[in-house]
Amino acid sequence: MKKETKIALFFGGKISQHLVMLKKAAKKLGVRLDLVSYNRVCFDTEELKVKIRGDLSKLEGQPQGIARTIKNEGWLQINDYDVLFFRTTGKHWEEVDLIMGEVERGEHKTRPYIVDPIILNGKPSMACKAYQMLTLKRAGIDVPKSVYGSLWYLFEIMREQITPNPSLRKEGNSIFSFPVIIKGSGGDRGTRVFKADNIDELENLVKELRKSETEEGKRYMLQEYIPNDGDYRVLVLGKKVLGVMKRSSQDKAEFRNNYSAGGAVEVANLPQEVLDLAVKAADVCGLWVAGVDVAFRNNDINKPVIWEVNKGPQFKGFMQATGIDVPKEIVKFLVSLTKSP
Repeated sequence: MKKETKIALFFGGKISQHLVMLKKAAKKLGVRLDLVSYNRVCFDTEELKVKIRGDLSKLEGQPQGIARTIKNEGWLQINDYDVLFFRTTGKHWEEVDLIMGEVERGEHKTRPYIVDPIILNGKPSMACKAYQMLTLKRAGIDVPKSVYGSLWYLFEIMREQITPNPSLRKEGNSIFSFPVIIKGSGGDRGTRVFKADNIDELENLVKELRKSETEEGKRYMLQEYIPNDGDYRVLVLGKKVLGVMKRSSQDKAEFRNNYSAGGAVEVANLPQEVLDLAVKAADVCGLWVAGVDVAFRNNDINKPVIWEVNKGPQFKGFMQATGIDVPKEIVKFLVSLTKSP
């Protein structure tokens, strides 16, 4: 009898439409895919084992003895799965580390495949945009000119840039001109990307964002603004490009092209060299399931620049543009990992 592939997909927050689509795709393919909220990860020091609790709603209204039986039967064992897919991590690296510790302690002969590779390194910073900019650039991949630091430091850089006396500018620093981008290192779907057209706008923006920096620990980068008539989302699964869509803003007042920000989407083609670059970018960032965002300097196809590499990318707009059944392809990719030599 053919062994059923079992996948645990970990997520934070509520069950989204994308998660439901992945669950349905797995069912059609005959694959068991469990949607596991990080809230279900727990351990008991008397047992010294990290586990996933079952559905506690079944305990309501049951006699104590029966409830205890249901509770014991409801536990899911981490090492019983073939693949552990950490679709999101965000604020849940504590749970991720507990899960990985259980895998490494593994009492089974075989261990689950871990998606994505950045999980194996156990560094939350590796999923941040600031880390990506530095890592991609060191790998020889062009990215927007970026400076990381406190918001007031970023503001001082721009104030220094516009001084009429060039001799006052510090050597070795990137040269910027307005407009500029202020981008959150932990941004998501364009929600922490801002544009400032002059020093006054930048100062006001910095003042507005300071609370998130000082009280919530959110960090930002100053980036060059790259004019464009749209950008491209390349969906990468392992070493393969699944497809490409172009995104373009439909509002003159909106500089972001994101589908979630109202951008239009359409299927697109890119030269093989650019597709290979996208795969390399995902690999460098330690991501197997990735949405790589590409733009072109001066709209020149020979001058690609990687804006960012997204972990656990959204795919509703991508499916609309390309017609590709993304949930099905992701599940097939996850299953393929168990068949790797």
